[in-house]
Amino acid sequence: MHTLGEISELIGASLSGDPNHNITGIASLSSAQSEHLSYISSTKFIGSLKSSNAGAIIISKDLSNECRTNALIVDNVYLALAKVTQIFKHKIYSNSGIHPSAITNNSTIGEGCVIGKNVVIGNNCSIGANSVIEDSVTIGDDTHIDPRVTVLHSCIIGNNAVISSGAVIGSEGFGNARDDNNKWHAIAHLGSVMIGDNVTIGANSTIDRGTLDNTEIHSGVRIDNLVHIAHNVIIGQDCAIAGCTGIAGSTTIGKRCLVGGGVGILGHLNICDDVVISATTTVYKSITSAKIYTGIMPIMIHKQWQSVGLWLTKLDKIVNYLNINLKNLKEK
Repeated sequence: MHTLGEISELIGASLSGDPNHNITGIASLSSAQSEHLSYISSTKFIGSLKSSNAGAIIISKDLSNECRTNALIVDNVYLALAKVTQIFKHKIYSNSGIHPSAITNNSTIGEGCVIGKNVVIGNNCSIGANSVIEDSVTIGDDTHIDPRVTVLHSCIIGNNAVISSGAVIGSEGFGNARDDNNKWHAIAHLGSVMIGDNVTIGANSTIDRGTLDNTEIHSGVRIDNLVHIAHNVIIGQDCAIAGCTGIAGSTTIGKRCLVGGGVGILGHLNICDDVVISATTTVYKSITSAKIYTGIMPIMIHKQWQSVGLWLTKLDKIVNYLNINLKNLKEK
């Protein structure tokens, strides 16, 4: 627990409000309560700011008049967030074997596993050799975890899940802020990963924990090998995602979607239910209609591709040329 006065000194903020107000954690605008600190980075979140129950907001000077609660006014909101998240980051202390507080029921634990404190493992589970289950993880019944899987602190895995070797659940997300000297400051990710029932996760896939809220993989999802799911992504029920796909942060995918191999999906997008995305497609905008989407060039001989690429770079000039000539023809 920290007071706003302490936090304002840490991040170099100008405090408008009660310096003695106690803060126990950080949360998003929509989920924050009076004991939480939140932040706003853009005018598009003004509506959420006005309805938020947060005890204090990290905010820029030009938006501070919109804040109805305690405000920590800064020049660089993301840099301030990066600094303050480090205060509340969960600290893991190395241990070996199975912590006495862990509940493993009648499950099988392989040789060389590390099971942290306050872990709950359901009935009839199997944890493969040399896996690491960190503090406060919950695993449902009938879940099978292959050797060398890492489940980081506070993650929740449902019933009848299958997690293949090398998978990492709850890794730190990729979030950084630059200071005035262009030096990077890491944003600690304080959320978790919530995985539903009947989910399979392939070998060497990684699912990052949320920044403040949780990353969510809903029931029935199938994830192939070498898939990366970034912080705060939400994947709806019964989706299937093929290998080498990357999904950037804060994107929401609806139910029953099929995503081909090698797909790249940009962050902060919304994809509706029942969408099919062809292999190696790059998705750069939200999808609101349930259709099949493809965004790839056909394979061709390299020399031919060089020629096509040359014309692609000149398309804007070609269009301008055609428009000018069409206009001249009409005038004649």
